[in-house]
This record gives sequence, C-alpha cells and structure tokens, in this order.
Amino acid sequence: MKKFIFIFMLLILSFMQSKQIANATTLEWNKLSDLPEARVGASVGVVDGKIYLAGGGTPTSVYSNKTFMYDPSIDKWTEKKEMLSPRGGAATVVVGSEIFVIGGESENKTLNKFEVYDTKSDKWTQLEDIPFKTLKGEYNVYAGFIGNKIYVLGGGNEFHSYNLETKEWKNENDPAADLKFATGVVVNDKFYVLSGNDKNLVYEFNPSTNNWTTKKNGLKGKYFTSSVYKNYIIVPAVNPNVLYVYTVDKEELLKINTTRTEMRQAASSIIIDDTLYVIGGKEYNINNSFKRLADRNYKSVISISLKDLELPNNTETPGDKDPDPATPPKDGATDEDGDALLIITMVNGLQKEYDLSMKEVNAFLSWYKKRDAGEGPGFYEIDEHDNNKGPFESKKDYVVFKNILMFEVNKYKK
Repeated sequence: MKKFIFIFMLLILSFMQSKQIANATTLEWNKLSDLPEARVGASVGVVDGKIYLAGGGTPTSVYSNKTFMYDPSIDKWTEKKEMLSPRGGAATVVVGSEIFVIGGESENKTLNKFEVYDTKSDKWTQLEDIPFKTLKGEYNVYAGFIGNKIYVLGGGNEFHSYNLETKEWKNENDPAADLKFATGVVVNDKFYVLSGNDKNLVYEFNPSTNNWTTKKNGLKGKYFTSSVYKNYIIVPAVNPNVLYVYTVDKEELLKINTTRTEMRQAASSIIIDDTLYVIGGKEYNINNSFKRLADRNYKSVISISLKDLELPNNTETPGDKDPDPATPPKDGATDEDGDALLIITMVNGLQKEYDLSMKEVNAFLSWYKKRDAGEGPGFYEIDEHDNNKGPFESKKDYVVFKNILMFEVNKYKK
C-alpha cells in the first residue's frame, strides 16, 4: 500500500512540474560589462544586432537624455547622440533602423513627447505629441508596432495609433481597464499589455477586429519588463531563480529554472537572436515601494541564452502549423487498424506497458519524433483505459521524454 501511494504521489508531482516548469534544464545567467551609468526605466531597442539605450532615471534627482549603444560582439558600451527630451519610464518601439521613444516623465514633468532616433545617422527628431487628453506619466504608456502603425496605450483609458505613412494620430478603442505600471509587447500582430493590475489579467488588442479581449493567468505586479521570444512573452527578474514565460494561446504562465540572479524593478530587457539581455533597473523592494532614482552603483547588465529553452510549440499560424502531437500523421504509411502493446523502457530500467489502439500509438510516435527534433511539450499523457485499477474514474500516465531510454510497439488484432 505504501509503495502504491508513493508511485501515485510521484506521478502527481511529475504532472504538476510538467505543467509549471517548461524544461528541466537550468538556464544560466551571465554577467556582462556594466552600463556607463546606473539606469532605471530606460528605453531600449535593437537594430542590426546592437542594443540602444536612451534616457532613464539616474542616481541623482534628474532624468537622463543620454543614449548609449552596446555591441554584444565586443561586450562594450559607446555613447551616442543625446535624446532631445530627458525622460524615464517611457515606451519604446523599433521600426527598421529607427527607435521611437514615447511618453514618460522628466524632472517634475509628465511628457506627451514623441521622438525618434535614427541609428544610421545618429540623430534624434521631434515628432507630433501624443494626443492624450490627460498626461500619463512614467511607466504608464505602452506601445507596439503592427502593420504601418504604432499603437500607444496610456493607462487603460486612452488608446491611439500613429500612421508612419501619413504621420497622423488616430483615436482607437481603449480597453477601459485599470492599468498602471504595466508592460506591453506585440505577439503575432496583436498587442498585449500584462501586469499593472490586481486581477492577473492580460489585455489583448487585435487590429484586424479593432477589439480588446482579456486573457487569464498573467502576472500580478508592477514595474516589470518583458520581451518576445518565438511568440512567447518572456518576463525576467521577477523571481531570483525563475524566468516567467506567458503563452498567449493557452493562457498559461510557465516557470523556467535559472541560476540565481537579482530580482529587479524597472529594468530594461531585449532579445537578440536567442539571447535575452536585462539591463539596469533597481533591486526589488520587498515593501513594494518604488523610488524613481537609480541605485548609485546599480549598472548591472546580464544575459541568458534561450537556445535550450523547451517550450510547447503551440503558436504557429494555421497555414504553417504541423499536425498536433496528439494527432497521428495523415499519410499512406500510417496504419491505424488494430491494437498494439506499447512498451516503454525508462532510463532507470523501469518498464511500462500500455494496451492501446494503433491510433493512440501513432499519436505517441508523432509526439516522440517532434520532441526528438526539439519541438512540442516535454511530457506525454497516456490513458491507461482498462488497465485502470482501483477506485478511480480514470487513470493517466505522464511520460517524460528525457526519461525514455527506448520503446517497442507490438501490434496485434483482437
């Protein structure tokens, strides 16, 4: 009886960990060259593999207008042309070789300023102010680029778009949400705003329908930073040992194990290829109070490789999507007649036998091939059907890919 309880608890624990932890590999943070000056709430963008950082709060009583460029290939920061309006807590959008900085706050002054930096000419240009009816302040403006428009949300009650061709602002439908100190990104041509509310909601804007919808299981908190990687929203530095990943399709919040690093508020983050960079910010305040000044010696820049990040491959567009791992491939070689005994040998020598239909076996084979190619979830659910014994309505095994040594399929007909 004790053995049965132990195995049952082990299966439950394996299932829970599979739902919460996307991969078993612990990703490792690396320390890079410090910022030239401590920064909090700075604007960042990537052009041609280089990171550009503008503005942000300083350790003194003023916001900065300085611009720096970081070259990852030589791990070096270089000072560039100064921004026209000193500010921090602004939104940032990259379009081609240009970086747009939107809103934010200067010393004792909230800004509706909108300016663009041309990385090719190292020049800042002032554009038409954002037509907010009320000034929004720092960390309260979120922006994303979709099509030929830059969408800008102020708080949760004013939403505008800026047409890059006509150079005109247009009022858009707002989500009528209570948002403050959130973070915004674009995933698959949809604009998302997460955190900044007490309900763990994620707000999604679809330009094709001009409508906002809400998604669940987001992050509760303020002053987060986020980036997009393979159609997932990455939120770093919230937990010292975890990288949070939000899946917009499944509305799930995944936890990725990492080596220990500092928890940060109002940091800046950006992704180049498969590497996530987290820049500046300030140490997390356990009392949740926030001061806009940077910590005097907090110039820290860290990175983490996402190459080994195992995530469920669930966000392809319908035209490009491969068959679902739970669906057997539809080709002439697929034989779904009859039944089979699937025998799986684990790396610890344990063998598991499952009496399944060939359709179920083919689904398992499809998942295994995709997982072996680095796609799909790291575990597979197998229904034990008539093998279910005990006072249970159903029983399922959750087989972890990395624990499989080999398997065999013995087909038969009843």
